[in-house]
Amino acid sequence: MKTTVARLLVALAAALGMAQAHAATIAHWTFEDGVAGQEFTPVGQPNGSGGSRDIVNNILMRGFNEQFGPNFTSSTPSGVGLAMDNTNNSADGYVLEGALHGWSPTAWTIEATVYLEEIAGWESLIGRDGSSQSEPESDFYLSNNGINDNFRINIDTVGGQRWILDGAPVGGVQINTWYALAARSDGQTLSLWLDNGSGYQQLSSLDISAQTVANNALPGTALNWTFGRGWYGGGFVDHIDGKMDNIRFSDVALDASQLIPLTLIPEPSTLALLLMAAPLALRRRA
Repeated sequence: MKTTVARLLVALAAALGMAQAHAATIAHWTFEDGVAGQEFTPVGQPNGSGGSRDIVNNILMRGFNEQFGPNFTSSTPSGVGLAMDNTNNSADGYVLEGALHGWSPTAWTIEATVYLEEIAGWESLIGRDGSSQSEPESDFYLSNNGINDNFRINIDTVGGQRWILDGAPVGGVQINTWYALAARSDGQTLSLWLDNGSGYQQLSSLDISAQTVANNALPGTALNWTFGRGWYGGGFVDHIDGKMDNIRFSDVALDASQLIPLTLIPEPSTLALLLMAAPLALRRRA
């Protein structure tokens, strides 16, 4: 009896913690709004007509069409729920509108749970279509660096300074392995964090205080955000062969305890049911 009540209270505490963090969340794609095997753009529908919506601001992540769009997959870190499948090495999701366009935070955290089936060459997990500085490099890359199997964050800033930081778990990034990855900036320090199933550890950090906090803001442009590929010199490049889940953008530098763990957290609907069930459980055991 006590064990059941304790579990419910833990779930309630988790729900409250998520609610508190929710205010800082700009977008969060859980990919739970599809069906396993379903393409982001259904056959016969207009290009970009379908995809997955984030659970905060209802931003649609599109797939171009049935050939170049991702699928929903039931292959996830926990074995339950859904994720985004980009395994044909040419499929990617992208965002055309919403709260991320014009987003120019001085402090931010960008997270993604990733599974790479190959790591030969460059693979861009999250990117942007273009450069605010008229450079061949994009304003943003969260990627596998294609050099020594490190994850990399490579960003341009409002002040025109480009910052690049590499980091990897011991032994390097491995194929066919789920990782929860987070890039974080408070305007003075850029850092990479990773959870491989043992909790979050900081992989690396970079002092970016040579430029002011204001100048270290991400460029607030209407360049498309992309998921599963990058952009370079005007072209689409570095598609991943793998899967992604729990992609989240926050306008604060989250603590490690606030990052989405590799083990999937309950979906909001599940938490709501727990909240409803807790008073009943307590009453039955009174």
